[in-house]
Amino acid sequence: MKISVKMTARDLFLFSMYNSWFGATGILNLIFSVGALFLLIFTWGQNNMYQRALLIFCALVFTVVQPIMLHFKSQKQAEQIGFSTPINLTLTDEKIAVEQAGVEGDLTWNHVWKVIRLKSMFILKMGPAQGYLIPNRSIEGRE
Repeated sequence: MKISVKMTARDLFLFSMYNSWFGATGILNLIFSVGALFLLIFTWGQNNMYQRALLIFCALVFTVVQPIMLHFKSQKQAEQIGFSTPINLTLTDEKIAVEQAGVEGDLTWNHVWKVIRLKSMFILKMGPAQGYLIPNRSIEGRE
């Protein structure tokens, strides 16, 4: 199967959100945010203005601020040459052939660490920090 993948800012944003919210980091982010919100609500009358502002910031940093920052980062990243140039993947039973801007390489399937299925894409992970994003629009209508 041949797949041509052109990354968009939305693809990169969804992948960044996945990395931020799934796993131990996401659980800690959620505990931190809920804990700050809990403290804000139940100690409101005992806190001064600065403590309230700090607790509001702590409650919002991972739930609002971080996604906004990831959105802007994804937009900048999508404009870079490495992301704006399509990646062509050819998947066979033996290997994954990769081509981008005339540079070619092959990966055998035993190099694939894991495959993650999200609502909008597949992620072929070659390790904890390396992988290929395959948005659903790249493979729609294929068998």
